[in-house]
Amino acid sequence: MNELHDRINRVINTLAFEDCLAKNGIDLIDFQCSWYKKSQGDFDKLPKAYQDAIIAGEDELKRTGQMELA
Repeated sequence: MNELHDRINRVINTLAFEDCLAKNGIDLIDFQCSWYKKSQGDFDKLPKAYQDAIIAGEDELKRTGQMELA
């Protein structure tokens, strides 16, 4: 659970994350209010649009050198 929470905290303010949510018709506040319940702490249980947004945010951070994944 903490791992998913940390992933979301890293990407929540990236443009790519916000843009991906918007392209799927999801408001940021709706994401924030629902990701925990929908995921049950597991990234793979999130709706695809949520997963895509998180991955897009991580990709943005990697491209800008702000994040390195082990």
